[in-house]
Parts: sequence; C-alpha cells; structure tokens
Amino acid sequence: MNKRKNTRSQVWPDTKATLRVTEDYGGGSRSHIMISGIVQNLGSNGFFIATEEMVPIPAKAEIVIDFDPESKSPAFKVQASGQTVHMTKGGIGVRFTTIDLNKLQKCIIAKINKLEEQAKYKIGSNK
Repeated sequence: MNKRKNTRSQVWPDTKATLRVTEDYGGGSRSHIMISGIVQNLGSNGFFIATEEMVPIPAKAEIVIDFDPESKSPAFKVQASGQTVHMTKGGIGVRFTTIDLNKLQKCIIAKINKLEEQAKYKIGSNK
C-alpha cells in the first residue's frame, strides 16, 4: 500500500542529490555522513535517492539537488532541508522540511530549456 499523499515523478537520469545527514548520538555529540546518488523520483514533499549507503532513520539532512551536474551551473541546483524517512536496499526516501518550490520550478524549467536547445541544435546539424 502506498502511503504517499503527494505524487512523485521520475526525473532525468543524470539528476543527482547530495545529502549531509546528521547522526545525533545524544549529549551534544554529532557526526555527519555525506551521501551522493541519482534521484529516482521527486515531488514537492520529497524524493528518493538511489544509493547503497546506510543512514539513520529518521535523521536530519541538508540537501542539494543538481539537475545538470555536468554544467556546474547554479541555475540547475536547489538546496533544501529534509529528514530521512525510509531506507531500502535500493536507496533512501527523504521528506523535505524546507524547500524553495519557486527555485525548484526554475531549475526544472532551465533543464527543459537546455534540452530543447540541444535538440534544436541536433536537428539543425542533421540537414
């Protein structure tokens, strides 16, 4: 049974996320785990990152989602905060606690525009 209230959609296969997960050991002692992986699906409330890494559930996470890692342009990156909510052999589910949905939308539009430009160039070069 799917408990998700909001839909998630597949993203481009090169979309990556980096998580900085905080492990809290109590008594003020903390450590951080850095994880990177491919974003499998994304919605306004969270995403699933493909990775074999293990993290605590639940745990706070600082997130960077990069829709075009090759470009290294900030126009394709959005930062967020979240919480790990589940883990499987295939990856980690993360729920956003804060994200700028406006910036997320701009990143997605920038990626679409870039792909459209690339497609026009390829079509034009085949003549």
